[in-house]
Amino acid sequence: MATTLERKKNLIKIKQYITDDKGHKKAAIIEIKELNRLDKLLEDLSDLKTIEDRKNEPDEDYETYGKKRKSQLSV
Repeated sequence: MATTLERKKNLIKIKQYITDDKGHKKAAIIEIKELNRLDKLLEDLSDLKTIEDRKNEPDEDYETYGKKRKSQLSV
């Protein structure tokens, strides 16, 4: 029987818990499909964090950016 742990609006489907001798939960078993879904969610979260971090960066036109990049290249 799968146990569901709520994380905001997304649910993590836990297939089984692994417990110690006292019955304390130490680990959880999830299916590969669920693991892949969680991996995608974490990647999306990382992308959103990057976008948020870059919101306050100053805008720069392409010509200026290109010149700056070329000057940083070492051949």
